[in-house]
Amino acid sequence: MVDSQLFGYRRGAFTGAVQGFRGVIEAADGGTLLLDEVGELPLEIQPKLLRFLDSGEVQALGEAGPRRLKVRVVAATNADLEKLVQEGRFREDLFYRLNVVRFRLPPLRERREEIEPLISMFLSKYSAEFGKHGISLSQAAREHLLLFSWPGMSENCRTRCVALWRSVTRNR
Repeated sequence: MVDSQLFGYRRGAFTGAVQGFRGVIEAADGGTLLLDEVGELPLEIQPKLLRFLDSGEVQALGEAGPRRLKVRVVAATNADLEKLVQEGRFREDLFYRLNVVRFRLPPLRERREEIEPLISMFLSKYSAEFGKHGISLSQAAREHLLLFSWPGMSENCRTRCVALWRSVTRNR
């Protein structure tokens, strides 16, 4: 399944393939592809991804030959890839191919000084989007956000801010 989503398939390549699918790598041709949670990529797919990264070519399932693409790849994961390499669950050569520039974004719970600016940004964004101006959060709501444990990253922050926004706009 991951193979066909990444690399695509030709119509008739397997039962149920009533139309072709070009795959997310080909869809990113000329642009950037984000491989989110690359640490969860099955071992049997990793060599094919490595070949793509080395050659710039992908071969969709059922296609006669590869197609050359120009794609910038950004890989993200919460997993400890070095540990996965040691455990034999992630290819060492793929790790080094992906680990060109390492960027660690600490969780929001380690960057609490950013919470107030994020609150302001989300309030401003959704105020403009919904045409409701002069909306603010109570001090209790702000304290809740500042004291929250933030187990996820920015998506968790956005989800909480949207939920707060919806509750505020419903009550006005």
